Amino acid sequence: MASDRISKKTAKLVNLPPHIWTIEKASFILTQPDVEANLEKVPVNEPLVESLLKEDLKNPFLCLPNWWPLAGSQRIKAIDHIRKEHNKDYDPEMYICKIEKDYHNFWYLWGDTEFRGKAIALTFQLWELVFKSLWYKYDTTEDGTPMTYYEDLGEDLKWEHDK
Repeated sequence: MASDRISKKTAKLVNLPPHIWTIEKASFILTQPDVEANLEKVPVNEPLVESLLKEDLKNPFLCLPNWWPLAGSQRIKAIDHIRKEHNKDYDPEMYICKIEKDYHNFWYLWGDTEFRGKAIALTFQLWELVFKSLWYKYDTTEDGTPMTYYEDLGEDLKWEHDK
């Protein structure tokens, strides 16, 4: 699902929740409480780390109000890994579309917790699909590797929530 895209024409038919655009340093995002608390659940995507060591971030991030990236969690994990293992001063600027409020919270009114969890996950996945389809301008790295390669690889890694 992470590497899926729809046409811009179709994506424009779907409204993302109200959001703001901002530019933040990675160090700011990495110090946000919910990012710190959840980042260990994200596996390191080593090919993505190698790619980021060679070239700048290209596509924007989609974040929840708590700064957790719906689109970009693998990249923020790779940045964290680079800061810890390669270059403590690595601190790229991140172009961020931040959803203003927790618009998914209405699902917490649903009594069936199993369905609720799936509904929230689906909501996030569809926001990610629309966002990437509208705002990802770069399809490949400078060496020609498809960006979706890193997304698909990341999906296949062992995530903490899969254990």
